[in-house]
Amino acid sequence: MTSVCTPKRISGCYLALLATAMLAACATDPAANPQDPYESTNRRVSEFNEKVDTNLLRPVAVGYQKNVPGPVQTGVENFFGNLKDVWSTVNNALQARPMDTAETGMRVAVNTVFGVFGLFDVATWAGLQRRSADFGQTLGVWGVPSGPYVVLPLLGPSTARDTVGWTFDNHYNLWNGVEPTGLRNSGIALRVVDMRAGYLGMDTSLNEVALDKYSFVRDAYLQRRNPKGWKHNLPADMRENDGADGADDGADDGDLPGGAIPVEEPVVDGTHNPQDVPVVIEGPQVTYERSPPVDQKPEDKPENSE
Repeated sequence: MTSVCTPKRISGCYLALLATAMLAACATDPAANPQDPYESTNRRVSEFNEKVDTNLLRPVAVGYQKNVPGPVQTGVENFFGNLKDVWSTVNNALQARPMDTAETGMRVAVNTVFGVFGLFDVATWAGLQRRSADFGQTLGVWGVPSGPYVVLPLLGPSTARDTVGWTFDNHYNLWNGVEPTGLRNSGIALRVVDMRAGYLGMDTSLNEVALDKYSFVRDAYLQRRNPKGWKHNLPADMRENDGADGADDGADDGDLPGGAIPVEEPVVDGTHNPQDVPVVIEGPQVTYERSPPVDQKPEDKPENSE
């Protein structure tokens, strides 16, 4: 979710997020998931976010989806997506991905000029695919550990690394420089509602299939933000990194306990490539018995040609 923090208030936003993390540190559960040491606090924040979503954001998003014409919704999504592509181009360059940098930069140029400032996605029609990248991902490629999982008020799932990355993403969001303030805030609200409308079907399915919604969202988020799943120019020391604490876990995917075989399947958390998320499937060992050989009768044996 996009915040209403402007570049002038970015320091205050960062301090607020830092304070949230410090409060969470006071509620560490020794028996919690190693990647989620503040689970009890995170669950309370998640419940608060769900109440805000249920009582405010979701009803507005439903009304937006029902009453706003489809082409207008597409134009809103394209326009803000084009602004995001500008920052993605920078992050692709910082991650030493020249091809993605060039393609994303071309998308910005084509959509800005021929797509009327991004209202129409001409670049996709021309074969230029979106290569999204953010500063949290950039920090991961640089080898910065993800740190603990945290749930931020109103912003949702994150990690310590992604929280720092979000402050940079928000600061360099081009829309935050728009004046007057009323227009800027109206655009931010429109973008938030449009994004929420895009998840209306997904949240219904999530409520139906997830026994524990909090754990499902957490695990899906951590898998998606795992540098091991990014098929880009990762440093050599990160290719065997679990992406959780910046250290090698010492386990190889090809040597799993119990003879398990890693099978790659897609997930519903927005992962771009199905191969990004390894799923381990274990089954009983199958043995095959061979029938004892049957002695051939003399008449069945081949005659010696000599």
